[in-house]
Amino acid sequence: MHTVRSLFGCNRLAGLVSVSLSFFAAFTRAQTAPQKADTEVVQLEAFTVSTSIESYHQTSSTMASKLPMDLKELPSSLSILNSAAITDRNAVILTDVVAYVVGATASQNSVNGFSFRGFPNTGSYTQNIQYDGLMGATLKKGGASASNVDSLEFLKGPNGVLYGQMNPGGLLNIVTKNPKETTETSIRTTFGTFAGKFNSFGDKSTETVSLDTTGPVGSSKHLFYRLVTDVGHQASSRPGNWDNSLSIYPALTYKWTPETQLALKFEASEDFRRQDDGVTPIFATATAFGPTAAYYTAPFDTVYNDAKDKAIDRGSSAAMKFQTVLPGKWNLRVQSRSVWHLDVVRELTINNANVFNPTSAFAKPTSTLRRQYNYVKNGHRYNFVDANVYHTFTTGKLTQIVLAGVGGGGEFFGNARLAFGPNQLVTQAVALTSPLLDQFAYPADGTGVTNQLTWQNALGEYISDQLKFGDSLHLSLGIRHDRQRVHGLNTLTPALTTFATELSANTKQLGLVYDLNSNFSAYTSWSQSLKPQTNIAFDTSGNSTFPPESGEQYEGGIKFDTASKNLNITLASYEINRTNVVVASGTNFTVATGAAQVGQAISRLDGKQTSKGIECEVQWQPIPNWQLQAGYAYSKAIIAASVKNPATIGMDLANAPRVSGNFWTRYNIAKGELKGLGFGSGLVYVGKAWAGDPTTTVYYNMPGWARVDSSAYYVWKRYRFSLNIQNLLDRRYIASAQSALTLNLGEQRKFTFSASTKF
Repeated sequence: MHTVRSLFGCNRLAGLVSVSLSFFAAFTRAQTAPQKADTEVVQLEAFTVSTSIESYHQTSSTMASKLPMDLKELPSSLSILNSAAITDRNAVILTDVVAYVVGATASQNSVNGFSFRGFPNTGSYTQNIQYDGLMGATLKKGGASASNVDSLEFLKGPNGVLYGQMNPGGLLNIVTKNPKETTETSIRTTFGTFAGKFNSFGDKSTETVSLDTTGPVGSSKHLFYRLVTDVGHQASSRPGNWDNSLSIYPALTYKWTPETQLALKFEASEDFRRQDDGVTPIFATATAFGPTAAYYTAPFDTVYNDAKDKAIDRGSSAAMKFQTVLPGKWNLRVQSRSVWHLDVVRELTINNANVFNPTSAFAKPTSTLRRQYNYVKNGHRYNFVDANVYHTFTTGKLTQIVLAGVGGGGEFFGNARLAFGPNQLVTQAVALTSPLLDQFAYPADGTGVTNQLTWQNALGEYISDQLKFGDSLHLSLGIRHDRQRVHGLNTLTPALTTFATELSANTKQLGLVYDLNSNFSAYTSWSQSLKPQTNIAFDTSGNSTFPPESGEQYEGGIKFDTASKNLNITLASYEINRTNVVVASGTNFTVATGAAQVGQAISRLDGKQTSKGIECEVQWQPIPNWQLQAGYAYSKAIIAASVKNPATIGMDLANAPRVSGNFWTRYNIAKGELKGLGFGSGLVYVGKAWAGDPTTTVYYNMPGWARVDSSAYYVWKRYRFSLNIQNLLDRRYIASAQSALTLNLGEQRKFTFSASTKF
């Protein structure tokens, strides 16, 4: 492990520093002013320390409507974590801050491992994650770096009219950093260490270094650059785990005029880590189903993966955005995003029901684990384009902004299983507690081998109209038509596995906002979504021709803000209905059937799932040096209809807590000798949730949990120092269910110190 870390950390860091400094030096030389005479006095810039905190509230966004709009005029819920909120949490990867988003809960550590309003975003694709408004994750299973993130925008509920295919819980848009017109460079380094029950202070550390430099190219008044680089070692607190990452984000913007500009953004990222499947529940009762199912886990420092079990993510992307104003004051925007991605996992996994010995659907105190050999390579290619025009029309007291656009592209997904089994021999099985690891080599590849290729092409046309009647009434209308074709095959058995499905469908949305007065507005909305099914979900006949999934939401609420925007409150109530849901049946094929191979999961089409709930968000800055942010969510996400399993109606979906909430505050000392010193504190609460699937034999409760976070800040001249303590009280808790049979554990107490400077 130390050799791998050394090679990755040193060689990668050396290469990164070399590239970064070369890039930075080139621009520095291009911008260097002539030398001053020796006798000339150079006046240094005065240093000032401000105690004001940048507001966590963002007043406007283009995400919900693809138009710049005040959040108070949107007939939907949009939560934004801006750069100030992300920085104050000392975030290293984006999953560090998901817990502070109302209505969002983490289910896995991958980039799409979270749920909105009870509905998951996990799966083969990443439809619910946008990067500056277009789909395509560069990394899939590793945590995405926060170094190039300007803000995170969480749009709640199905909103497929403008963005096309998606899961109905909501969309996450990651707004990345843009080049600036003034020269600026910042360097940030972090050092973290765990200090919990299983790790003494200093036993295990994390380190990251990031560079962010931007400004004009040479003396140009039109061409601007930005280069963000980030390298780090971000191990979890689990014994033997390590995670090394490297990301480089170059960007260029050319501005002919303020209205006409072209932006180019690139990314190259890599994440290399030890694989960790978490822990498995051990059931002390005869059943693993229902509220009486009693279970325990091995001690939280128990690991079931060998040291050789590794995973790697690699990806690169190229994005373009052009905008201008056409004759007649029509605004034109054209953007594209292309992504090349590969992830590889090779491990002895416990994430399968057939690994328990003696054979059982779940682990018992007498069980051992015949871990399954798994070697998978997944490749993704995304190529998407979106173009739209909009114009503002005014007729008397009626003002409307008409937007028309077209968007689409293609995806390729290659799922190559070099091995899906066999299980280890009985003599090689490991114990549930104190497992003896690293004793046996991997078996030969070839068991359960498949090479599933899928191509998905989509084209959608959309139009929306934002109307304002007088000073108080806002009406939002939108419709989109999508045509999608999915086709593919298993290249190892092409004659048996070739398939193709097509769909042509419309999605619509309608919203109404009424300004009760200058502070209050009430809104209501209705929206739809559509998502094609993945081709690697098979019915009992081995077919993967499930109809597309659809979502529909009804939402209403009240928004409030003061004239100074220092107090902002949003209260929302919603109901989301999700139909044509494909879920795992809990059984696998024992013989090759149709397009399915031995060992692959059998899926079924469920009738309907419903999520109903309320959410409240508050942001308050009573004085410039004190800020508070809080949220509460109640969500009841259940199976609402099922033809094949009517007894499950009313049962909760997995990883969907009914109650969750968060709180964060920061205070800076405004005067005196301690000026520049600040303190922060946070609380995250996630209520009881279910794991497993009520249509199978494994369905059980996960207890609720609460975590306290704390922080301290100090600003001195150009330098900023932060100390964040996550899980201050070192609580042991199950964070979520990775699957029905594996659980993700909350991290131990962690100290993260960061130092940064800007010049």
